[in-house]
Amino acid sequence: MREHPATMQQADAAPRRKAARRTAMLLGAIAVAVYAGFILMGVLGQ
Repeated sequence: MREHPATMQQADAAPRRKAARRTAMLLGAIAVAVYAGFILMGVLGQ
């Protein structure tokens, strides 16, 4: 069976996987900061 020409080799995929993980962690950290900010606004606003 022939390999699809668009598939990436393991060495080619590693940097993209690392960049995708870094982007996901950054977006997750922003989401947690917004969530915590709303909680703090509710607690400190009372």
